[in-house]
Amino acid sequence: MATFPPGRRSHRKSRSGCLQCKKRKVKCDESQPRCRNCEKHGVICSFASPSNVLSAPQTDLAESPVSLSGPESTGSGTFRAPAQIPQPLPSLSSLGPFPSTLPVFDLELLHHWTTSTCYTLSRSPAVQTIWCQEAPRIGFSTPPVLHTLLAFSALHLARSDESRRASCLAYAQMHHNTAVREMVPLVSTIARENGAALFIFSSLTCMFSCAKPSEEGNFLVLFERGNLAEWARLFRGTKTIISTGGEDLRTGRLAPIFTNGTYLAAAHHAPHALEQGKPHVWELQQLIWRECAADSSLRSIYQEALDELARTLGLAIRPGIMRRLETADVFRWLLDISDAYLNLLCQEAPIALIIFAHWCASIRQIEWMWWMEGLSSRLMTQLYSVLDPKYQDWLLWPQEIINGSLEH
Repeated sequence: MATFPPGRRSHRKSRSGCLQCKKRKVKCDESQPRCRNCEKHGVICSFASPSNVLSAPQTDLAESPVSLSGPESTGSGTFRAPAQIPQPLPSLSSLGPFPSTLPVFDLELLHHWTTSTCYTLSRSPAVQTIWCQEAPRIGFSTPPVLHTLLAFSALHLARSDESRRASCLAYAQMHHNTAVREMVPLVSTIARENGAALFIFSSLTCMFSCAKPSEEGNFLVLFERGNLAEWARLFRGTKTIISTGGEDLRTGRLAPIFTNGTYLAAAHHAPHALEQGKPHVWELQQLIWRECAADSSLRSIYQEALDELARTLGLAIRPGIMRRLETADVFRWLLDISDAYLNLLCQEAPIALIIFAHWCASIRQIEWMWWMEGLSSRLMTQLYSVLDPKYQDWLLWPQEIINGSLEH
């Protein structure tokens, strides 16, 4: 009679064993409150209290072939593990003491930004969404951007709450100083890795410069000691930021801003814009030809600036306008003019000053935005102070537009 080697001793399968035995695929004796296997190996048994089960490592429980709510049979006869095991919330005592003070006013400024200020930067809903949602997100990862955002929000809040005006303005200046100080070491890195942060910072800094109340010091100037003022350099700098950022910037998280800008650029370069603007610069055209008859290169510099000005005025100074102008409609001129013209402007060349004065008339058309209020008048004040008196009659037309005393 054939003999067979002794085989594995059979045992009754346990259908109600603990989770730890099921995981190890050993027979559980189902002793409670802890089975003997768990007691022998010094591990927590699922037969213990529910609090002990929940405190067990999630990885151990998640790999179990059954869920805590009971076995769920599948078509293959196996058991399905739970998707997620709830974890106990930490007690307040385990978190340690809370700080005694929180930057509550900064939180208020951020709230004011997302509920009010961000909607004043554009009339395009898509662009408003970017300022509302993406700008703070960028600020969370790039602190100087967040400081600039809070500074601008504080200026806006100062206008709506007169009782806190002084403190809001102080906070605005504090955040602005911090932003500039912290951004300087990061500029080269951000330019390479995140043009969006640099674009938001530069744009908000320009707006901040325009929005600062004039009574806080000198009025906003265009040039200082022969150099272009900081705010104007920042506006000019956005062009470099955009070209450096390339398609990643135009199609990335700020894409709606550039899509809107493309739409506005098309209106600026449309043939009818130039035709509608020519009557406003016709006399300037004659002045340039008369004063620069002997210098063709100088005449060319002025002519280029004048053509761009005509396009801007064609959009800004015309009856029956179908939409309110955006800042890009007007400040595109400041981006497109040549460095050669700007050098003449900083040197206080009379024709350069007169051309700029006519551009100030277009600024008046976007002063429906709170942060642009009074900018045209402040710039005209500087122009009157530096322009040779024999040329000051050329400032009458833009001044009448700014004062609203001339029908256009």
